[in-house]
Amino acid sequence: MKDYLEDYLKGKTVLITGGTGSIGCEIVKQVLTHEVSDVVVFSRDEIKHFLMKKRICDEKLHTVVGDVRDFRSVRQVFHSYDFDLVYHAAAMKHVNVCEESPIEAAKTNVWGTQNVVDAAVEHNIQTCITISTDKSVYPMNVMGATKFIAEKITLNAGYSCVRFGNVANSRGSVIPVFIDNLVNRNALVVSCRDVTRFLMRIEDAVRLITTASSYAKGGEVFILKMKAFRLGDLLDVITEEVGPELGIPFSDIDVRLIGLVPGEKLHEALIDESELDRVYEIDDMYVVLPRNRREEHMKKVELCQYVSKDVDLLSKREIKDLVIEYLIMQRRDLNE
Repeated sequence: MKDYLEDYLKGKTVLITGGTGSIGCEIVKQVLTHEVSDVVVFSRDEIKHFLMKKRICDEKLHTVVGDVRDFRSVRQVFHSYDFDLVYHAAAMKHVNVCEESPIEAAKTNVWGTQNVVDAAVEHNIQTCITISTDKSVYPMNVMGATKFIAEKITLNAGYSCVRFGNVANSRGSVIPVFIDNLVNRNALVVSCRDVTRFLMRIEDAVRLITTASSYAKGGEVFILKMKAFRLGDLLDVITEEVGPELGIPFSDIDVRLIGLVPGEKLHEALIDESELDRVYEIDDMYVVLPRNRREEHMKKVELCQYVSKDVDLLSKREIKDLVIEYLIMQRRDLNE
């Protein structure tokens, strides 16, 4: 697989929208390990561009300040480079923020995707991968609804999507939020201990994206086979093990159970019921193919559903390993 991916990326000029975010930045790092021609990062935060250029010293890396919501700036970056491949990672991804600012979420996740896809079509880009989420399946909140539409825009244009679960230790995800509240002596606010969520490491998320691009012919949704975690198990690890190890006794930790908030599900799904008759597998991925298409090198899979409550759950030991991984990463970043 590694050799195949190396051959696929060799000599390519790659655009990564939202490339200064936690996922986008990891895509940049991984793509640069291959013999690509150029990697162009397109996002609107100039400070993150500045920091990225300081941390990644590579003459193949180029950064462009721009906003996917502005078609003129999107079109300009497509005019400026001859792209072979586009990874569309720019998005508003936090459920609460999207609920509070639905129009802004639509501008970025819907119109922004339309702008990127339109520019890709206009410039005859062969492969464009949009990053989506399990919340686009049976959407119950603004973020999920906007990503559902973003998927349709991408697939209808003949491009492909990847669908993520929760990405462990990415910016604003549950482990960093819990740790930040813990060390600052703020309450750990939890909706329900029985909530389950799919979970993937950042490196697995990036591998899914790059591998999907090497297989994509257009119209597919690529999904990693992954475990899930129970929110109550994460809470126990944080309060009973990690807190005391950081010098914060269990008795000093304030935990507040507030119940499911509007738009929040008890469990998430990664494959819609309407897609179940089109699911194939290759390596450690499921692939939802377009209707009336088969792939000889992929195996047809019979699934009843793919829901977080039904897959293997991470043990508390595995969850603690992820928390420790985050703490190590945090210390490393502080020392840079």
